[in-house]
Amino acid sequence: MLGFSLLARVGDMMDWNGGGWLWMALMMIFAAVVIVVIVFLLVRPFYENRAGSNQLTDSPLDIAKRRYAAGEITADEFEKIKRDIGGGGS
Repeated sequence: MLGFSLLARVGDMMDWNGGGWLWMALMMIFAAVVIVVIVFLLVRPFYENRAGSNQLTDSPLDIAKRRYAAGEITADEFEKIKRDIGGGGS
C-alpha cells in the first residue's frame, strides 16, 4: 500500500492538466533563447571581420587594382580608370 501512495504522489506532480505543460513550454522557449544568444555572440566576431575588410576605406585606385588582378577588367580598362581618377603615377 505504501508503494501505491508513493506512485500516486508522483502522478500528482506530473499532472498535465494543472499547468505542468505550460512550465515545460516556457522552459523550452527560455532554453532556445539562451542557445540563440550564445550562438549569436560566438558567430558575430567572424561576420564583423569579414564585413569590414577595408571595402569602405579602399581608394578607387585600390579597387581598380584588385579588379585588374582578379581579371575582372582588362589592362586597357585599368589604364583608363587610372587616367580618369588621376592615379597615373602609381
